[in-house]
Amino acid sequence: MYQPHPPGPPPGGDERPRRGAGRIVGGILAAGVGLLVLLGGGGVLAHAVSNSRQEIPNKAYRENLWRNVPVESLLPAEIGLQGPEKKLGDPSGERGWRRVAVSPETSCDKTLSGKLAEMAAKSGCVAAVRATYLDITGGTAATIAIVTFKEEKAKSDAVDLMGQLPGERPDHAVHALAAPGTKWNDGARAGNGGYPVMDLDAHSIAVVTAGPADGRTAGRLPQPWGRKADSQRQDRSPWGETANGLAATVAWRLSDLISKAGARR
Repeated sequence: MYQPHPPGPPPGGDERPRRGAGRIVGGILAAGVGLLVLLGGGGVLAHAVSNSRQEIPNKAYRENLWRNVPVESLLPAEIGLQGPEKKLGDPSGERGWRRVAVSPETSCDKTLSGKLAEMAAKSGCVAAVRATYLDITGGTAATIAIVTFKEEKAKSDAVDLMGQLPGERPDHAVHALAAPGTKWNDGARAGNGGYPVMDLDAHSIAVVTAGPADGRTAGRLPQPWGRKADSQRQDRSPWGETANGLAATVAWRLSDLISKAGARR
């Protein structure tokens, strides 16, 4: 009777071929490369997400702040003291001064006067945006000019010049912008102030001249006070302090605008 042969070993031997050391090393290397690629892709993705949230300073925007920001933001309807709860970058909530006139003219020659006008003509003045405000009492007028230069050095020179203007016979820096219902004019100017916008790329300075809104000429006291130059200077000094304080307020306000919207776009 036929007896079948017991099954023999499979073709090619009785064991699966063993992997060589080279194949194992190659597989490990391939897996490592894949992991690196995966990690690299994740890093690129994370970097892209980070870049999408990154705020990049826009130098050109800050250099042309006077052109890029609407006049209602540069010189709003009300300006002055800021509320104690005001947050950085929020220019709202200001009181003290009410805007009564805005000049459509941005020429430095027609806006500035005296030594500042001479200096600006030589230093590359770009523009001067101007508006007149009345204080809350209506008795003091102030013309504010936001003056922009081509270079940062010119801004610094303007700040230095504002600090050197003589006190006995003041050399007023800004032409008074007339406003309806007032007698505010160049002859009524009594004090000046200037303060730089605290940003290296915003080559701007706030310059202010202030005086009586009724047209009275300060610093011309009757006798016997009129004999002394100190008395005349003291009569003008309140408007000088007012102009300085208002210039600082405007400059810091512009810095807030840059922080909120202008410096990073």
